[in-house]
Amino acid sequence: MPPLVSAVLSSLDKGWATLIAAALAAAISILSLIVSVLSSRAQARLASRLTDSTNISKEAREYKLKQLTSFYDPVYTLLSANKAIFERIGPTSAARINGLFNDEETAEVWRKLSEEVVVPNNLRICEIIQGQLHYLTPSDDESIYLEFLTHAHAYKVFKQEAYEAYRLFPFPKSVYDVVKQSRAELKSSLTRVYSQRK
Repeated sequence: MPPLVSAVLSSLDKGWATLIAAALAAAISILSLIVSVLSSRAQARLASRLTDSTNISKEAREYKLKQLTSFYDPVYTLLSANKAIFERIGPTSAARINGLFNDEETAEVWRKLSEEVVVPNNLRICEIIQGQLHYLTPSDDESIYLEFLTHAHAYKVFKQEAYEAYRLFPFPKSVYDVVKQSRAELKSSLTRVYSQRK
């Protein structure tokens, strides 16, 4: 082969090699850019999901706290006070049935406590139920709270004057236990959530 042809072919080989190398470098650069963009998008989606998950968890905790502070805690404390008074000096209490104290005195104390404490507590519970019933836990049944509303309003009327028809509006005895249980479940759930965060 003549030296000129050999030099031209050698020059062409170097040109092709340079062109191929440049094309490979460009392809690798584009591929790196694509991988980088895809990686950034995946990271952004992951961060978004994590933020959503964190926000949902925070909202769930805040909602449970509202259930406790706006509904279950106040209803529980008011019902507890009424329960303690009724069990200690109410018409069916051991103090009244066993005649441990002067019957006229205990009847008068019961009358005053029921008018000054029990009836106002009942009315406050009614306000809470009417304004915060949406905070009931999914396992809770609203019918018992509606029964309490009926009883509380009837009790207020019958405290002014006794009627035999009062028996149509009995106190829903399970309301206290239902509130106590739902409250305990919410507190336990929140305790678990906060202990997991540590």
